[in-house]
Amino acid sequence: MEKIINFFKDKSYGFYVTIASIIFTIITFSVYAGNYSKYDSYMSWEGFYIMIGGLVLALIIMVFKKFSWATIVLAITNFFGLLFYILKIYNYVVVVLVGIDLASFSPAFITCTTLFAINVLISTANVFFKQTRDEDVKTLKEEGAKQ
Repeated sequence: MEKIINFFKDKSYGFYVTIASIIFTIITFSVYAGNYSKYDSYMSWEGFYIMIGGLVLALIIMVFKKFSWATIVLAITNFFGLLFYILKIYNYVVVVLVGIDLASFSPAFITCTTLFAINVLISTANVFFKQTRDEDVKTLKEEGAKQ
């Protein structure tokens, strides 16, 4: 139990955003695969596998305590996942906007698009958050407490 407490002791808010980003990435690619896996014309397996690969790579990087690099990997792979999603779903959007066969967007499209957008936003913003507390800040706080 003490190892766990020591592990989380020096983490900043960015670390917890990274954990949330990892969970949100899992939710995003799960919902995407759940909604579109049976429609090959709308499912980008490349984007799906890139997001899974980025997630696994980020977790491996976190094991080696390189938390800042994990955020970069998540941001890049989630962005590429979004790009592959856009590439596959583009024709569907055109069909709906022109009104050829469909009159409105499906709930699956709205859900997946929202999840992808939030996921990319969180993972990109997290690149700029501190993952661990700086040693200098700790020292200054300890010296201030002594006085």
